[in-house]
Amino acid sequence: MDKIDTLLSSRGLVKSFEVKQGLGKRASIRAVDGVDFDVHPNRVFSIVGESGCGKSTVARLALRLMDPTEGQVLFRGANIFEMDGEAERAFRRAVQIVFQDPFASLNPRRTVYQTISEPVMIHGIATGEAVREEVKRLLATVGLHDVMERYPHEFSGGQRQRICIARALAVRPELIVMDEPLSALDVSIQAQIINLLIELKEQASLSYIFISHDLRVVRYLSDEVAVMYLGRIVEQGPSEDLFNNPLHPYTNVLLESAPSITSHGKRRTVLATEVPSLINLPTGCPFHPRCPRKFAPCDNIVPTLTSHGSHSVACHLHK
Repeated sequence: MDKIDTLLSSRGLVKSFEVKQGLGKRASIRAVDGVDFDVHPNRVFSIVGESGCGKSTVARLALRLMDPTEGQVLFRGANIFEMDGEAERAFRRAVQIVFQDPFASLNPRRTVYQTISEPVMIHGIATGEAVREEVKRLLATVGLHDVMERYPHEFSGGQRQRICIARALAVRPELIVMDEPLSALDVSIQAQIINLLIELKEQASLSYIFISHDLRVVRYLSDEVAVMYLGRIVEQGPSEDLFNNPLHPYTNVLLESAPSITSHGKRRTVLATEVPSLINLPTGCPFHPRCPRKFAPCDNIVPTLTSHGSHSVACHLHK
């Protein structure tokens, strides 16, 4: 049973898609395959992994932007896929998203005021003259001033992302899903946005689901981390425990591959093969064709996620 302080949780979450294989044939792939996790109030839960691992699909399922093939997403104990009417409206207000590309997220024909005032008015946050003051306050919260009548093309990438964050804050959410919100920004701008997110988290008691492939950012920002590979969580636990004592070989490879000032000149583990296709997954452990530490059971037996001290891992090396 979920803890009483759980804000959002995933249970047995599966998402399958049909894809063309040529000559009229179609195949079913599992982009998300039995994912469980919990997000707690005023905490940051991060999902990391290579492109195509399923982390963005999990984010869209958590927002009810698509329906699952199996499983549930519970918000304060209620299944979001069964919500309608006022319950669904309350959920849409409580959970917001900031996408990867800030320019594509903003309507180029609408001013900043039009973009941010719309959710304020739709959800009844303010009315009349108070709307303008609320938009002004939201922009000041993200460090922008005197920009309400300007258009998206007049801003830098970092400023656009601040506008997207202000729009997400407009309905006073409890949880914001951040889907690779820094990947389109310069490193110096990334640092500014990270510090802004931390400040907002404390000021508004926010929770985040943070989707990223940048382990440096994840370590700095997160309370708990899940590592995904081919639709499954292969390791999960408190951020510092996972980074200080990674158990899964895939987690180790990701950490060794992350750029670091102190890693200059060190030999890194290099994966010998590309990520397998979801259409033709290997038998046994999905990671075994690329794993530097594989042994006999890995070829035929799929490991399950089991608890090991402070965190959980799906690997035959840790039984």
